[in-house]
Amino acid sequence: MEYRYLEEPLASYIERLSARTPCPGGGSAAILSLSCACALVLMVCNFTMESKKVSQESSQMAKNIFDQASKLQPFLNKSIEQDSVLYEKIQQTMRISRHNPEMADEYQKALKESADLHVKILDCCQELLKLNEILSEHCNPYLISDVGVSVALIEGSIKATKINILINLKEIKDSGYVSSVESKIERLYLPLLTMAKDVMKKVETKIKEEK
Repeated sequence: MEYRYLEEPLASYIERLSARTPCPGGGSAAILSLSCACALVLMVCNFTMESKKVSQESSQMAKNIFDQASKLQPFLNKSIEQDSVLYEKIQQTMRISRHNPEMADEYQKALKESADLHVKILDCCQELLKLNEILSEHCNPYLISDVGVSVALIEGSIKATKINILINLKEIKDSGYVSSVESKIERLYLPLLTMAKDVMKKVETKIKEEK
């Protein structure tokens, strides 16, 4: 089944999300939040690159960040839909494997595909945090609050992504794979949350300085 959330009105997506249907669900919503965080980075860059409020160095920084964030946005947008595609695949292969044990491998493969997607989302969280950290020092000062909102969305996405990974790992039988992914989460999770808090402190300090 294909999902085309990006082609629908936003109201339709919200209605779908609130309905008694599995898709879109928490995974898609979490990725949507991160996509919005990325879009805010791009917006801040757009208001910084040609701004007379910043130095030439900051303008160039914004251009570099814009180029990097522009590469992430299409992947995040597509992943909003892909999460639902993979959820359907998991449900279908699970049902079939109950009556046909030979399909068990396909079910496990689908679970891994979903986990892998959210691991990539966690990597995107890390990259976007780094971009926001730079922007907090170089952005157009009128856009500093948007940097803060982007960071807040990323922080929520980090927590949500961990949950989305763990729910898939729960059913995966490959202990080596599970151990590898759990190790990555353990390595990234707390440092990313700490980084988010640190960047938010910089944002709040900048806002106070503008008074």
